[in-house]
Amino acid sequence: MLSITGPLGYGPPPKSTVREKSGRQRVKVKRHPLWAPKERAALMNFRLFSLAPLGALLLLLGCTQKISICPVPAILADTQSVTIFRPGTAPDLANELFTVSLINATGDCTYNTRSNLVHATLDLTFRATRAPTSEAATYAVPYFVVVHENDKIFAKHLYTLKLTFAPGAAVTTITQSPDELELNISNGKLPWNYQEMTGFQMTAAQIEYNKTRGRYVP
Repeated sequence: MLSITGPLGYGPPPKSTVREKSGRQRVKVKRHPLWAPKERAALMNFRLFSLAPLGALLLLLGCTQKISICPVPAILADTQSVTIFRPGTAPDLANELFTVSLINATGDCTYNTRSNLVHATLDLTFRATRAPTSEAATYAVPYFVVVHENDKIFAKHLYTLKLTFAPGAAVTTITQSPDELELNISNGKLPWNYQEMTGFQMTAAQIEYNKTRGRYVP
């Protein structure tokens, strides 16, 4: 299991071995006339045998194609939300300035089967809330994207989310797409063996406050 400390939740990022850079095919199926039970069973067995190596055949085509099973996007639960307090105040419900949550992460990619290069993208949706006030306000909050396979981390990248509350607004929604990632896969791995995990870059104290804040969240 992944830990929320160290390279995932907070602390210095590991040395990257992934270079950072800024679908699907439809198959027409021909319908066949009805067959007698024995003929139909024999035909099905033949088709299953014929289609078994199809996945391997597609990977041997040696082209760049958009695929529907990419590195899996995920949100690290303990770093999904972060609460910011008024300057100079203690961490307490009465002192909360705003809370921002990462509410959705979707991914897309292309895969070059000759070079084994995957170019993956993320689209993230954030939602921030605050107590009603007539003033506009803009804030910045750090978040991370980690590329990993099980407990092996290949890279961690830090980004800044900028959010603005309009005058009188208590809620704002932000969408942001981090830089495209280039991943070189090998040793028989496939794009969906990897995961793009994201969350807020938090301190241990912020993570602990999240656990207590759960009592107040409906």
